[in-house]
Amino acid sequence: MIVRMLHNRNLDWLNSAKVLFRLSGIGPLAASTVGAIAHGREELSPELLTGFAAVLAISDRDLAALIGVEATHASSKVNPAAVDVAGLIWDVRHLSVGQVQQVCDEANSNRLHVEGRQEES
Repeated sequence: MIVRMLHNRNLDWLNSAKVLFRLSGIGPLAASTVGAIAHGREELSPELLTGFAAVLAISDRDLAALIGVEATHASSKVNPAAVDVAGLIWDVRHLSVGQVQQVCDEANSNRLHVEGRQEES
């Protein structure tokens, strides 16, 4: 169920592993590990549950209830920006590849502009 929810956000196994690492520090995981979770060959640890909950912008307790596992409090460090990033992932799910590339190009352009200003200071 978790991997299907990630798929609804246009996150394949590889990108799910990348986002999970960036937002929660879990991993780095191989894409095949996400696939193993999808097929029930890999157990979903409390740490992974908390990380996936952050990516999906769902509380870990709610996600645990949805997938039928016991919720225990994990000690993963979830990036404070996780809620915003999860919202962005949800918002771009209907964009075409070209539109996503345009958003990425604009974000990189703005980042370089801001970094250039900081170096001048």
